[in-house]
Amino acid sequence: MVALVTAEQARFQLRVDAGTPDDDWIALWIPIVSAAVASWLKDAWRLYEPEVDSGGVVVTDSNGDPVAALDSSLEPIVRAEVQGAVLVELASQYRFREGEGDNVVPGDAGHGYVLSKGATALLVPLRRSTVR
Repeated sequence: MVALVTAEQARFQLRVDAGTPDDDWIALWIPIVSAAVASWLKDAWRLYEPEVDSGGVVVTDSNGDPVAALDSSLEPIVRAEVQGAVLVELASQYRFREGEGDNVVPGDAGHGYVLSKGATALLVPLRRSTVR
């Protein structure tokens, strides 16, 4: 899984300095949370800013899915909402490492909660509905 945020962004969000024991935790959890966010969105193309042509029309591939816009190093540009959700989820997992706090699924809510409320709220507009 591609990391959707950098370790530097994660440390800034968590307010921890580089070169601490937290570096190992951050390195482990960035790809875990990135994968959880990607899984929740269901379609990989939803993670990235879409490429647009000179007329402002979104460029699509042969399947009709939007093509990711690329930065100067030819890497896909991660949507700001996605980066925000990854950082919010990292902070939640960091604070509540044992699954307590806002990572607990309410007893009356059933199953299916993958991300914290804050991360989910940022991603809802990007997600494909499973109800048809």
